[in-house]
Amino acid sequence: MSAPTLPPGPPPFGGFAGPPQGPPPGPPPAPPVNPQALKRTGFGTLVLVELRKLTGTMSDRILLALAPIVLVGVTLLIHNAVKYASDYAAAKDQITPSFYGVRVGALLFHAALIKLVAGEWQHRSAQPTLLAQPSRARYFLAQGSVVLLVWLVTAVLQTATTLIVAPGAVTGVGAGYLLSYRIGWVVGVCVLGSLLTLIVALTVAMLVPNAAGALAIYFVTVPVMLTISGLAPKVFVWLDPLTPTATLATLSAIPGPGPVIVALLLWAGLLALAGFRVARRDVA
Repeated sequence: MSAPTLPPGPPPFGGFAGPPQGPPPGPPPAPPVNPQALKRTGFGTLVLVELRKLTGTMSDRILLALAPIVLVGVTLLIHNAVKYASDYAAAKDQITPSFYGVRVGALLFHAALIKLVAGEWQHRSAQPTLLAQPSRARYFLAQGSVVLLVWLVTAVLQTATTLIVAPGAVTGVGAGYLLSYRIGWVVGVCVLGSLLTLIVALTVAMLVPNAAGALAIYFVTVPVMLTISGLAPKVFVWLDPLTPTATLATLSAIPGPGPVIVALLLWAGLLALAGFRVARRDVA
């Protein structure tokens, strides 16, 4: 005999229904991803960003506008400071103004570069760049491209100004112009000197993550190096970043490869140390 069937009644547990049966609902569907967000930032875009930073403020633009004028003016002034034909008697005498023009002519170009490199860490402007693309290697290469561009501009401007100004300055005091037979030599001195002076500015900017502090150190360092090179040339030649240029121009206090090798190793080591510190520097 079958059990009696009970009539339907209220749900158990005081009128509350049990948990719903079946699988739990899944997570909501993800929103569609913009394909542009997955694209890697182009290297050309990174270089353009760094170029915009180089001219980002009014003071940057003023520096870059005045820099060529100062370079040309300093080169012209140094070449025309010689008043006697005997001071231009030899080829090394005629290249001497070019050597000193290279030393101090590009100061404002270097100041703009220091503001870019040191200011990146002071004002945290490197942070958005590294958030957009986290590769520090590509970031350094983009900034290095801007540094290379600044070097090319200063080298070309220094070389062109020297080749235009020097003949008139030499013949103006009654001496014969000897450098017309050594154009490649003049170009080498200007190009190499422009590179080595820029390395000094870049090293300072990378070691000191503060634009004002780096500028102060750089603008003290340049006259101090000039003073020491005049007071103790045979000592400073081992430390001078422009020793290779002085040797090329036959103006070194100690001829030979020894001072060149020591000076290059010293400044290459400082630059490598600066690069190591920047690579490990906290962006936040």
